[in-house]
Amino acid sequence: MVSAEKTVVSYGAGTNSTAMLVEMVLRGLPVDAVVFADTGGERPETYAHARAFSAWLVARGYPAITVVHNDGMYQTLEAECLARHSLPSIAYGFGSCSDKYKRRPFTKWLKAQGWPDVTVCIGFDADEPHRAARGESKADPYQKRYPLIEWGMGREECVATIRNAGIEPPGKSSCFFCPSSKAREVLDLKRRHPDLLCRALAIEAQAETTRLTGLGRNWAWADLVRRDDAQNDFFRGHMDTPCGCYDG
Repeated sequence: MVSAEKTVVSYGAGTNSTAMLVEMVLRGLPVDAVVFADTGGERPETYAHARAFSAWLVARGYPAITVVHNDGMYQTLEAECLARHSLPSIAYGFGSCSDKYKRRPFTKWLKAQGWPDVTVCIGFDADEPHRAARGESKADPYQKRYPLIEWGMGREECVATIRNAGIEPPGKSSCFFCPSSKAREVLDLKRRHPDLLCRALAIEAQAETTRLTGLGRNWAWADLVRRDDAQNDFFRGHMDTPCGCYDG
């Protein structure tokens, strides 16, 4: 492959892209820019991680993380969902929310730099080559590189690299109202960020749809939360009931 003039990292603020950057620093690989396309819907800990990691990079002579947003009618995906009375497009089987709020802002920023020859490093790991294959099927105005796959680094190796660098792994990066969330992730959001859960439920409640039940596509987040509330109420009401089991 012909060497590119500039190397840009597409940073998602999750475990994979963090591990990729840590490894690039450790290997002394050049990086001209690190770009984070923000949908406006990440969890607070993700934003905190991105700020701290940006400082970590700068301290080692690497570029600070550049944050870009959609500059269309709606700056955030949440605002668009509320205005259009809809769920994120991924709930309907489309990937346009990621395209509009991640891929397009990233590509537009890149174009504005006027760099004629660019390689973009993407953090798909060795356990997910299918994602790289999908990425290669898209026509983009830059070369793509998947360092983690090249280095044979799967998820476990990524976590180890981050920890060995003295950084707490950031975990999953996604919108707090993502329809791909598992039930346990919704309940974790309820416990850790009840304010964000309320905002997610507001998106679900106002969406005009007949094909889907809710943010879970065939199940509603509101129903899951109500069941969890009822279960907690049951246990709170029975906490003083002595257990009849003999334990020693």
